[in-house]
Amino acid sequence: MSKYNHHKKLHQYFCTIRARILLCTISLIAIICIIITYISYFLVSENLRQNLIQTSETRLSFLCESIDANVSNVNNFVRSCQISTKIINFAKETEPSGNQTKREAHDFVMENYTANAALPSQLIRMVILGKSRPDIVQVVEPPYSSITVSAEAIRSLPYFELLLKHMEEVEVGILPDAFCTSKEIPMIPLLHPIEHPYKAEEIGYIFTEMSVSVITAPIQNYLSERDSRFFFYINENAYQFQNGTLVPFQNTSEVIEDLSGLALNPNTRIQTIRIYDEQEREELLTVITRPLNTNGWYIAECVDESQLTESVFSVLFSIVLITVAAASCIGIFLSWFLSRTVNLPVKQLQARIRRIEDGDFSRDLSTEWPHELGDIGKTINDLSENVLLLMEQRIEDERQKREYEYKMLQSQINPHFLYNTLNSIKWMATIQNSPGIAEMTTSLSRLLKDISKGATNLVTIRHELSLINDYFIIQQYRYGGTITLTSSVDDDALLSCRILKFTLQPLVENAIFHGIEPKGTAGNITIHIYRNESADIRIDVTDDGVGMEPELTARLLDMEAPASSSFFKEIGVSNVHKRLQYEFGNQYGLSIQSEKGKFTTISILLPFREEDTNDKTDYRR
Repeated sequence: MSKYNHHKKLHQYFCTIRARILLCTISLIAIICIIITYISYFLVSENLRQNLIQTSETRLSFLCESIDANVSNVNNFVRSCQISTKIINFAKETEPSGNQTKREAHDFVMENYTANAALPSQLIRMVILGKSRPDIVQVVEPPYSSITVSAEAIRSLPYFELLLKHMEEVEVGILPDAFCTSKEIPMIPLLHPIEHPYKAEEIGYIFTEMSVSVITAPIQNYLSERDSRFFFYINENAYQFQNGTLVPFQNTSEVIEDLSGLALNPNTRIQTIRIYDEQEREELLTVITRPLNTNGWYIAECVDESQLTESVFSVLFSIVLITVAAASCIGIFLSWFLSRTVNLPVKQLQARIRRIEDGDFSRDLSTEWPHELGDIGKTINDLSENVLLLMEQRIEDERQKREYEYKMLQSQINPHFLYNTLNSIKWMATIQNSPGIAEMTTSLSRLLKDISKGATNLVTIRHELSLINDYFIIQQYRYGGTITLTSSVDDDALLSCRILKFTLQPLVENAIFHGIEPKGTAGNITIHIYRNESADIRIDVTDDGVGMEPELTARLLDMEAPASSSFFKEIGVSNVHKRLQYEFGNQYGLSIQSEKGKFTTISILLPFREEDTNDKTDYRR
């Protein structure tokens, strides 16, 4: 039983406003914490990734400078040999006359070679050969001189012709040294021309085998500080740095995202790529690629994403810890605050309502606190004092309502009384031989009867024409027969189509009062009903009155046109136009054509809709 009571109390607690506010607040804080954590994770990861990429790019630029310095050192040595007089003299001789020029050339090369301490590790072999002489001058380190090298052996290399086409350019990539059989020595072959000092022709060549250590040594030093993966590109040839050397790499990569916008140097490419290994396993890598000074040379480093992951999770853990601690403190504070500001006042208000239920309507000032709950207490007090007054007020309202309804009934005029009176006038006019008065009275009676009984806004065109005839009979007597009205229908089937009631009357009234009457002479109004090219119904109401100015015609249908004269206030044409558009659509309505001093035609465009056979509205007279 105690367990049941415990669950009941717990249920009652969670049904209280305090518990709901507390739960909603904690839930909202939890959602905000999740959102803040997500946004923080996104921003921090992006910021750390950008910093990591830019740091890697900066370090990679130093690596590129080191490789460029090594290549530049070899190139400077080769250029000094290209412009040396002793080398040129050696290459110019077509038939050796002795060993003097060869010895001088060899001494010059060795003197510069030994003076540069870095060259032995950067240059495997350099061979100077004349274009027409069989002997050579060679500089080679002892570990790489296992085979005798000759000019013919150089020219017979399978890639020599390619080197001839691309002088001073690296086109063949990294190859094994063909003149060292003891072990496979990777090298980069290049061919430089020796030009005649006075003629534009080549007299010899400098063949060099650059050691891959110019690339691998800086990378090795770079990796002593950090662990990373490197790729090296020589034109279309791709290599991966492994175990201190460059290994050919099958470049089957696919670019997923271009991040070059994060680069500090405009020549740097930063991409997220997907690569596949020999087992067709895919791997996503963020790669920073920078060009070197040597044309066609690129070095690429894969960003170490593990550093990014560790940093992001470290920051994310701190954010989550701070957020949870803040949420816990806010929850404890809210619980205490709600208990003092909500729970106690609510209990007092409940006690006050129970006293009102028992019939105590006296004012309790202790429930009128200076906050929102105090407003509720004040309202309850006002309610308790005014409940009897409100009941009396309601009785008074009911009495006034009955009196108002009685007065409305008294103010109503029985339409049949008006019809009977008009009929009596008609018969008296007939007896007294006044057919005009009888006819006008009959027409007015029919008009008033149609106005009072109309149960629908839509009538047939036939019915609308009968209304116009009744209206025109009255106007014709008023103007002494100086105006005429003629109507023509191209197809009698059109008379069964639907139109809004009292569409034609304002247009005919406008034609009489503002078209024919100002003219001061007799006039004619014609109504022509036909179907246009779109198979819609068109009704033209034309008068031969004074016409209108083009500016007035253009503004006549505009509801926003300024009512600067009584003309706009009385004609009601714009209202007819809007009624038609509301009923049938914006493609229908009125259009106006007029010529000053000649005529005015107001055209009505209606959809072809025949009268519904189920329509029970009585249009009989």
